[in-house]
Formats: sequence, structure tokens, C-alpha cells
Amino acid sequence: MARLINGIMGAFRGKVGTVVGYTRNGEGIMRSLPRKISKEPTQKQLDNRQKMAACQLWLKFMTPFVRIGFKHYSKKQHGFGSALSYLKLNAMTEEFTVDPSKALISFGDLPEPISPAVSISESGVLEITWEAVPEDTDRALVLAYNGTSVYKGDLCGARRSEGKIALDCKDMKGLEMHIYLGFVSEERDQCSTSVYLGKVTVQ
Repeated sequence: MARLINGIMGAFRGKVGTVVGYTRNGEGIMRSLPRKISKEPTQKQLDNRQKMAACQLWLKFMTPFVRIGFKHYSKKQHGFGSALSYLKLNAMTEEFTVDPSKALISFGDLPEPISPAVSISESGVLEITWEAVPEDTDRALVLAYNGTSVYKGDLCGARRSEGKIALDCKDMKGLEMHIYLGFVSEERDQCSTSVYLGKVTVQ
């Protein structure tokens, strides 16, 4: 049974026979029910499933970042789906794991950070620096991530004109963290392509 939305002329939600109706981005969508597949999956299909699983696991804990950072990567996908597509195409190892050095947290046309670097300014505090650009109001999009479930970041941090931002990672001492830096406009409608600053052990 399906439920009509906005009357007889509107979209429907539910199943009627072999057709499923649903709403996506405010638009009514109809599709056929998936066919049952009796054949064994090919090696290519198995490999693709493994890649998808690896990408989804990698992105699981950075969803808020890629929702902003990949917002305009594709007109057909939201941020998470776009980031997943990018990872699968550009950041997979031969063992179908994510290569952190090739991963991104943002993609766009804003200028990339100039001379980015990361250091430990005091115990448990990571200081991420870049060449300051006077009067530039773009905000730092920064993430420290251990590749599984531990992360610390800022979605709208220091301005590009400030030249640095600090992340308090005192609760992550002893962990190796992958560091990423990008920039997002104050209106969050534009991003730079992020850069990978390497792996740092929090001390």
C-alpha cells in the first residue's frame, strides 16, 4: 500500500505492485523493486563491495566535515556520497583500504593553504599553521583523525588571516593522528581542496 502526498496529483510513498515511491530532496521518485539475484557475485563485484565498506568506515566519523567540504563536489550527490565516490576512485590501496595521504576532507576552488604545517605547541596540543593572508575571512576546516573512531576538529575555525589554529588533543596522547587542513568561506558555500599534513603522534 502507498500513501499519497498532496493528493491525487502529488507524489506517493510506499509500494504499489512492483513500483516503490519515495521523496528525495523534495522531489517525488518512483523506481522498480530490485530483482532477486541468484548468480554468485563476480570478483569485481566483491572487490567493489570491499572498497565501499572501507570508504564508509573511514568516513563514518567525519561525516559533518565532508558534508560541508564536499557539498559542491557533485550536483547529483550530497557531501557524504561525493566524498565516498572520491575516496573509492582516488584513495584506495591495493589491499582495498584507504590511503590517508590521498584522502580529502574538502574539495573546491578556494585557494589551498600556503606553507601548511603541524607541530606540538604544548603537551597534547596540536598547532596547525599556514601563511596568513591579510583580511582573508575564509575559515579553517581542520581535522585530526586516527582512521577509526577518534577525532578532533573544527568545522569553522580561525580565519585564513590569522595563520594558525590549535587543537586540544590531550585526551588522545599516544595516538597517531592524521592531520588535514582546508578552508571554507564564512557563508559555507565554497571550499578549498584540503591538504594532508602527515601523521603525528600526540605527546
